[in-house]
Amino acid sequence: MSDFENWKGLSGPEAIGQATGERIPKESGEVNIGANSDETKKPHVEIRRAYPEDAPFIAESVLAAMGYDRDSSISLAAEGNDSLPKTYEEVKQALEEIAARPDTLYSYRHSRIATYGGEVAGVIVGYDGAAYREMAELTFGLIAGKLGTAPFNPGEETGEGEYYLDSLHVSPDFRGHSIGTVLMRNELDIAEALGFRKVSLIVDKEKPWLHRLYARLGFEEAGETVFFGEKYLRMIQEIG
Repeated sequence: MSDFENWKGLSGPEAIGQATGERIPKESGEVNIGANSDETKKPHVEIRRAYPEDAPFIAESVLAAMGYDRDSSISLAAEGNDSLPKTYEEVKQALEEIAARPDTLYSYRHSRIATYGGEVAGVIVGYDGAAYREMAELTFGLIAGKLGTAPFNPGEETGEGEYYLDSLHVSPDFRGHSIGTVLMRNELDIAEALGFRKVSLIVDKEKPWLHRLYARLGFEEAGETVFFGEKYLRMIQEIG
């Protein structure tokens, strides 16, 4: 099965499937997928707003979406930063503090949590691209300060006029239930409800199978960008 339930800047794969059922009610921020009368005994997907107490899961998910696990040594190589690699736990702790704030890229305020059968299963992070530069300067400045590294600028992922899909992760135990698709489509609904006409993401240039998956969801190629020294393909979808 083709995958896309694990990415940062949509750079890693996981399961894609057809999402059915009710989309997120824009007033409540919650959605219940698959709870039809014929399926009341089956687990189902729910999406809710994230809260500060979700910060540890958000931090783990961002790192997983970037391809890191607990055995990883993480380099923050980017323009203006030649510091030594940090341990997974060091970076995770810094990201937890950042995710618990209301004003950073990976803030709980920009995150939606998916649960499956009542258990936390995944998360997606999305926000207004117009706020990216200011939030990025704050976010990466805080990371540098907490880790004792030189300030760094990893590059720009998005900009004004776009709703940006930053990161998505579905925990391995919950993959294969279309959770990634549900989160993606829900985020498109949110963008439209907020009045956006364009949604963007970036994807690893070396993973063309992901390009095809996002094309199936309505995204089109729109040039390239560089992030943390790597080239990514930009993809956009016109909505509304």
